[in-house]
Amino acid sequence: MERVSDSRKETEEATKAPAFLYHMVPEDMRGDSLHPLNSLKDVHPDLYVAKSAKYEDRLHIMEQFLPTLEAAWNDVLHFTAIDPKELKAALVEAGMEPKEMRFYQVDPSLLDPKSTTVYLYQDKSSESKMSPESFREYDPEKLDEHAVLPVETKEYYKEMFAKGERPLMFVGVPHILHKGSIDVSNLPVITV
Repeated sequence: MERVSDSRKETEEATKAPAFLYHMVPEDMRGDSLHPLNSLKDVHPDLYVAKSAKYEDRLHIMEQFLPTLEAAWNDVLHFTAIDPKELKAALVEAGMEPKEMRFYQVDPSLLDPKSTTVYLYQDKSSESKMSPESFREYDPEKLDEHAVLPVETKEYYKEMFAKGERPLMFVGVPHILHKGSIDVSNLPVITV
């Protein structure tokens, strides 16, 4: 009996879809590399000005310090392990009609674990949300743990729709944060 269940488990693991990371393709993408916001100051200053405008009402976020990477919030790239189809389905379920979205599909092994961390986004209080307890070590083998859209995020989408406001798509979603730029020239693009 044990052999059958062990065999079944091995088969399930072998047939499980591989985990990926996703990053939205910027509408104004230039070149073949994704850069953290602060790096755009030097690489594409005009893009830095345009992109930093989204933080106009939330300037404190730009200054948040990530203790596990010893970097600022805008010194890193932000990825999600949640399939873009699930994100879009949740927006539709909330009553929205989101436009077509494009995401880079990133092999998690491309990111150096020493330059990458997982931000859990669990504690919403400003005093403790950037404490070391809010982060986990990046392990590409454990991405499944961060690939489920939280119920709280779905509820947030519904609340924002009810108010007639546009939600921030990744509120409450675990973030995979990578310190540095990445080459996207050979990455598949997923459209949802």
